[in-house]
Amino acid sequence: MKLHPFVFIWGSLQAVLRIVLILVPVLARADTHVYAGAVGTNILDPLVFTTGHLYDVSSGFRFPMVLRDRGLNAGHFRGDVLTFTALSSTDLGTGQLPGRALLGSRLAVEVVEVLGPEGGRFDFWEGDGENPGNQITFRVPVGTTNGPSFLVISENDGSPGGDAYGHIHGRAFTATLPGLYTVGFRLRDVSTNGPGGGPLHAPSSILRMYFQAGPTVESLESTDSGLRAYFRSAPGVTNVLEAADSLAAPDWTPIGPGLRGNTTLQCLTDPTPPETGRFYRLRLLSIPP
Repeated sequence: MKLHPFVFIWGSLQAVLRIVLILVPVLARADTHVYAGAVGTNILDPLVFTTGHLYDVSSGFRFPMVLRDRGLNAGHFRGDVLTFTALSSTDLGTGQLPGRALLGSRLAVEVVEVLGPEGGRFDFWEGDGENPGNQITFRVPVGTTNGPSFLVISENDGSPGGDAYGHIHGRAFTATLPGLYTVGFRLRDVSTNGPGGGPLHAPSSILRMYFQAGPTVESLESTDSGLRAYFRSAPGVTNVLEAADSLAAPDWTPIGPGLRGNTTLQCLTDPTPPETGRFYRLRLLSIPP
């Protein structure tokens, strides 16, 4: 039996309960920052995502993305703001700091790998430094394993001695199809201030992150306190679990209060699931711009 991407089935010896996720979203924006620096302050020391461990696939973090039906990214899945931030090379001019890229380096983030739903695509939208842009800058199809696309995150022009710092707003990543994407990012120094006119730093290792486009129930659990539906949601989205006994003429009834998303793993519980079966949906309370 082929299921709709937002339909989930859970079975037990007594019954089968169907989880139907219907997308009606709202989103409040909140930046997620991934910081970039260097392993050391020697020439050709590799770059590093200094907070990458908080967001890589082993951390369990998933970046939730909501389907937009209007605004600049209409028809695309977009989450909150994801900002790659290059740490300042110095502290108020006091000298080179450990863990920071060398003066004269110019950091960029490459999108080198994208895994996900067949036919899907992961896109980057450049802004003007503060406000979102309305055109896609580059597209990375699912299946890419050594992509050439990158975005510069330092705010210098690559001149010798320039601070590597950068914190640029107005950028967005989107996905085209619902599902789970694994995206590989790598830091690269695009300056020409190093040995032989090359970079000052070697590239970083690849940081792989999960991006969840559209709502999904990651797991279902039958407990003494009822049926638990585990999910992740973008911050600012209030999620309500609703139930109906039939889909022929459904009378959707909220099961308890709503739960506001925070990107971490959360759950909503039906304390009295019937043995005869019941249909559920996760409702997101309004539509984001």
